[in-house]
Amino acid sequence: MSVWSVPERFEPPVDPVDELAALVDRLEFQRTTLLMKCGGLTPEQLVLRAVPPSRLSLLGMVRHLSGVEAWFHEYDGRPDHLYFWNYGATTGFEDLDPARADDDLASYQASVARSRAAVAGVDLDARSPGEDYTLRWIYLHMIEEYARHNGHADLLRECIDGATGE
Repeated sequence: MSVWSVPERFEPPVDPVDELAALVDRLEFQRTTLLMKCGGLTPEQLVLRAVPPSRLSLLGMVRHLSGVEAWFHEYDGRPDHLYFWNYGATTGFEDLDPARADDDLASYQASVARSRAAVAGVDLDARSPGEDYTLRWIYLHMIEEYARHNGHADLLRECIDGATGE
C-alpha cells in the first residue's frame, strides 16, 4: 500500500442513551482518531521516530494498541491474539519495518474486531477473568490509553508533515 487511508470519524453524541453507549462511542472515536493520524502517510513515514530520543512512531503506536486491546480479549476465553508485529518485540515500538505496515494495520484491525466481539452483551460490572477489573474500568482505561497516545500522535504527525488537529 502506498499510503494508509483516512477513515471517516463520527462525533459521539452529547446525550448518549446510556453509560455503555457513551463508553463504546467514545472509545470508537479514539480508535478512529488514531487511524486518522496515520491516514495519508506512507509506510516509511509511519515508522519515523520524529521526536528523538523517543522510540515512539505512529506505526509503533498502532502495534502497541493492537496488543493493549487484549484487555477486552480476556472476556472471550480464547488464546491470545497472534500479532503480526510480535517478532520478539515486547511493546510494538521495536523492530519497525515499513514493508510490514499493512500486516501491522491488519493485526490492529483484527484485534479491535475481536475486542468488540468479546464484550458484546457483557455487563459493565462483569469482572475480567483472572483479574479484579470490571469491564467499565477497562473501557475507561482504554479511552485514557488511546487519548494519551493520540496526543503523542498529534505531535508525531506535525513533525512528519506539518498536519495538525483532529
